[in-house]
Amino acid sequence: MPKQYTITPLSELPLHNDFMFGQVMRNEKICKLFLEELLGIEIQWIKFLDKQKDLSDSNEYHGVRLDVYLKDENGTVFNVEIQADRRDDLPRRVRFYQSGIDRSELSKGASYASLSESYIIFVCNFDCFHIGKAVGERVSFLKGTETPYEDGSHVYFLNSRYTEANASKPILEFLDLIRTNDMEKLYETRLGQMTRDCMQEVRSDRGKEKSYMTYMQKMLDERLIGYQDGLKEGRAEGHEEGRKEGRAEGRKEGREKAREESVAALKGLLAPDVIAERFQMPLEQVLKILGL
Repeated sequence: MPKQYTITPLSELPLHNDFMFGQVMRNEKICKLFLEELLGIEIQWIKFLDKQKDLSDSNEYHGVRLDVYLKDENGTVFNVEIQADRRDDLPRRVRFYQSGIDRSELSKGASYASLSESYIIFVCNFDCFHIGKAVGERVSFLKGTETPYEDGSHVYFLNSRYTEANASKPILEFLDLIRTNDMEKLYETRLGQMTRDCMQEVRSDRGKEKSYMTYMQKMLDERLIGYQDGLKEGRAEGHEEGRKEGRAEGRKEGREKAREESVAALKGLLAPDVIAERFQMPLEQVLKILGL
């Protein structure tokens, strides 16, 4: 059976939640300060390219949806991702993300030399490589030499569970906030203070309630559809037609399951009259959706 997901109220969202992380890191001042502190560079301005940028080639292939995607005044591309749950595939995920970014950045007929400098940054609420460092940077060399292999791409893995504080204090406070969700702590750096304050604003913004619930509905849909797809494809392994039919049937069943679980979550989270008020819907329609 698929893992059961519950919806955390907006007023309690931690920084390692996808929605909260996106809201905070799309604050231009916070994101700019974060990048400057992490990379030790000075940035004049940044421009967000899209919210949760989708770099999918088609419906037939695995998509690439980026959490925070932006450029600076030099055309350098930055992709910042939050990863709350332990995953062992992050290096290969970086490879896949990088390919999607490169394809979107290089126009047809352009020289490869014109590819933008890029940074992919994974902020993890776990120690991905079990090395204890707060920040790990990928560095490549030609085998048997000290000659660096430089292709203009840079990868950083941040670890909120660090035991070795090999980062600036602002970055460490940012990671501490991810790990502890401590909103009462007196953060000493601008980055720590601004991040906490922004989280408080998001939590208390009733106007964001609808977009948050819509986002969570979409996440539940995707997780359950993915589960059903995998189940059906596994049963039909080796039979192309079987896989196609399984995916189609799985998506249908997944959507039905997602709706059921989402309704169950809403029932447990909010009373019907509250849902009607927050989503500006007639109470009768809410009752019908909830099956009441």
